Amino acid sequence: MGSVIDLIATIVTVLSLLAAVGYGGYLLMISSVASKRPGATHLATDARKRLPAAGGLALGALVALLIAGGESVPWDVIALLVGGGVGLVAVNQLQGARKRLAAPPR
Repeated sequence: MGSVIDLIATIVTVLSLLAAVGYGGYLLMISSVASKRPGATHLATDARKRLPAAGGLALGALVALLIAGGESVPWDVIALLVGGGVGLVAVNQLQGARKRLAAPPR
């Protein structure tokens, strides 16, 4: 039973790490493209403001992955909860950034 929970916790934390890194990569890509286009500096500054949050999410996912590396079931459950929470927040932030950065300025 312990190895099944360990496998599930590892999968969830790896997926949350991918979501957090994908969010950070999206922000870096938007920032890079927006800084090269005239009139899009507001997009670049907005993307740069969101980068520390993306770094914090990636750090949280890495911590969850380290916790999941243990052999005890309670630590795997904690890693599962932390990794799942980080993954959900990263996906929500990515969707919010896509909506906000894709909308024309008002």
